[in-house]
Amino acid sequence: MMRTLLFFLFFSTGLLAQTVYTIEEARAIDTEGIIIHDGENVELTGIAIGPNFRGGGLTFALYEAASNLGITVFLFNTNLDYMVTDGDELKIIGELTQFNGLAEIEPTEITIVSQGNAIPSPTVVTALNEMTESNLVTLSDVMLVDPTQWGFTGDFNVDVTDGTNTMTLRIDGDSGITGMGAPEGTFSVTGIGGQFDNETPYLDGYQLFPRSASDITPYNTTGGGPTYTEITLEQARENDANGLPVLEGELVQISGVTHGINFRPGGSQFTIINENNVGVGVFSGGGIGYEFQEGDELQLWGVLTNFNGLTQLSPDSFFVASTDNALVTPREVTTLDESTESSLVRIEFESWDMNWPGDGSSFNAEMIGTNGEAFVVRVDNDTELANMGIEIMENAFAIIGVGGQFDSSDPRDSGYQLFPRFSTDIVIGLSSEDLYQGHVAMFPNPTSSILTIESDDQCDGIEIFNLQGQLMRSNRNEHSMDISDMTNGLYYVRLNFGDKYVNKKLIKM
Repeated sequence: MMRTLLFFLFFSTGLLAQTVYTIEEARAIDTEGIIIHDGENVELTGIAIGPNFRGGGLTFALYEAASNLGITVFLFNTNLDYMVTDGDELKIIGELTQFNGLAEIEPTEITIVSQGNAIPSPTVVTALNEMTESNLVTLSDVMLVDPTQWGFTGDFNVDVTDGTNTMTLRIDGDSGITGMGAPEGTFSVTGIGGQFDNETPYLDGYQLFPRSASDITPYNTTGGGPTYTEITLEQARENDANGLPVLEGELVQISGVTHGINFRPGGSQFTIINENNVGVGVFSGGGIGYEFQEGDELQLWGVLTNFNGLTQLSPDSFFVASTDNALVTPREVTTLDESTESSLVRIEFESWDMNWPGDGSSFNAEMIGTNGEAFVVRVDNDTELANMGIEIMENAFAIIGVGGQFDSSDPRDSGYQLFPRFSTDIVIGLSSEDLYQGHVAMFPNPTSSILTIESDDQCDGIEIFNLQGQLMRSNRNEHSMDISDMTNGLYYVRLNFGDKYVNKKLIKM
């Protein structure tokens, strides 16, 4: 019995129609190497050949025995609840497309027709071409052209030769070969054919993707690559007496879920956090080829270091293990210190520095917590908050963000900051404990002279602040105030009712 895993893509007129093609028909190309049926919605049937080369998404081959041809199945950040299993006979509905010459189907529905089918024996070939694309093939008696091409982390290309032809192996980070040494001498290699050709005609750039280390036989190696020690984020964050990482300078492998944004467009500057809300910064001036997306679970290889007391990984390579992971719940804190560094935290505040330019620049704002302690909020120019005026702070009482540090001298035990990421990190509305619950109105607004307060209870005080946070005018036990002599502009008013209060925006005209 067929088991449908996911089925969607409805339009107002009903289900989008699809054409049933053989895989041979689906991947047919013209003289420029462009698939003839590009963009069509189709139905294909074939046998799955793994592995899935895309964690959190799909990249695998669908094989058709009748033509001895295959096509790549690709989805960027979802797997439609299908776990790639060798030998699954699949019916796939989706759109035919092409990426750098590689014919693909982007599925909207995957149905398992049967399981446990035999996958094809690899075809021995002496060259990679259009016929080997998405097919299982073997290159016999080859050797590395240049062993120094062999990488030791992430994805990389390496050339092999049989003495006549030179061909490219693509070692994928999901193959399990990453981290192993370069194979020595002569060997045979099996894998799934691919293509990466970014200009027409798409008749070049053919590659071979070995599926695992067992696809290379014999695999003789003396290693020689860098060794990365897998550590937890807790271990990465352990500091010495000067507040510097104990493992600074070590080659390490760490894992965590991305939180927030990339604070360095054109490079990489973001935070990964584990389920215990322990985090580490990731920094690369030129980037690592990773397109940031919050909620990605990353495996990262690199050097553990620090910048002004902030523990960071300088990455050599990365692997996206999964996407759309749950984010941690912000931890309630009253101060910023080493424990909040690279963690997601939430602080309630009593008052704020009203020097909030909102002109797109980066700036620091000093806040006073409910315990009377000052802390620094760092608004980065890559956040939407940098372009928002002080109005965002009206009726705000808490800020969420990722803890940071900027301390250039030993011991690195000061300079802690809070980096809000989004406008929603400014928690609007008073806390239930501090909010005056009665009716209150302030009018007229705008006004040129008399400001009147109407409330259920006696107003114990009216305080008016300018945008720099300076107290401009105040009175006690009054429901009105003459502001005719004040300079026209925007102000903020705090109305006090015992130990409760309300914040209002005022325009003087």
